[in-house]
Amino acid sequence: MPNSFMKWFQRAPAAQEEPLRRKQAAAGGSAQLPAPVTFGQLLLGAAQSSGLQRKSNEDALFAKIEILGTRGQPAHSGLFVIADGVGGHRQGAQASALAVQTIVQSVAPLLLAAQAEGGVGPNLDAQASLSAALSGANLAVAAAYPGSGTTAIAALVAGGQLHLAHVGDSRAMLVEAHGMRVLTEDHTLVRRLQTAGHITAEQAAVHPQRSTLLRAVGQGEGLQIDASSHAFEFGSRLLLCTDGLWGCVSDADLHHIIQVAPDAQAACVEMVNAANLAGGPDNISALLVHYAR
Repeated sequence: MPNSFMKWFQRAPAAQEEPLRRKQAAAGGSAQLPAPVTFGQLLLGAAQSSGLQRKSNEDALFAKIEILGTRGQPAHSGLFVIADGVGGHRQGAQASALAVQTIVQSVAPLLLAAQAEGGVGPNLDAQASLSAALSGANLAVAAAYPGSGTTAIAALVAGGQLHLAHVGDSRAMLVEAHGMRVLTEDHTLVRRLQTAGHITAEQAAVHPQRSTLLRAVGQGEGLQIDASSHAFEFGSRLLLCTDGLWGCVSDADLHHIIQVAPDAQAACVEMVNAANLAGGPDNISALLVHYAR
């Protein structure tokens, strides 16, 4: 996938007990093996497409899963970033890649420090850390690619919490039992018009300026970044996606795909295929995180 990069970290499975039992039997022992420690794990899926009407892919993705917590119950934690370059010929692909790289380089050391302390706790202000990372990405893109820009959304999952920071119209959605809940606000002209009551949701969906951003990483000084935190417990699913997905496939259809897919990866592939079947007018990116036992 040009202009994008992904990184997965998977832990080795728990040690198999059967070989230990055979050794124990051979030695004439009768002691019971201790029960293995179990904990929640983050299951990841991701898929992309340039779409049917674009020659190149200007989206960028990053995903990293780690086990945090050296004392007591360990827990999976993850950092997930998605960006959608804007400007077309004005280096949108480079802008999105640089934004993702800058965000990761800012946040990853904080996760490692938190791991050394036993997990993401009060010593890490997740919202402030993610916001600072997006601010750094904003200045980096503005300096490297003047006139270009990108959306960006960064999600940190740790300790039963989901922390977000975002700019633009890439979305974070919480997949619930009966539907999808959008956790982010689109920073677009049509969203402002809709909020003010000047147009309806139906009019916003077909508005000729529906892709016009009011905020973008790369616009320079004074960029406002939205940040929030939400509960993210066992069974929760988080979808990060660009407007090439949510703008083509309804929330109801996305929810159905996720619910019936056998796993997170299959769901992402099917969602991207659905966007292409709907015309694929833009680059498409989907990243799905499932917090499973």
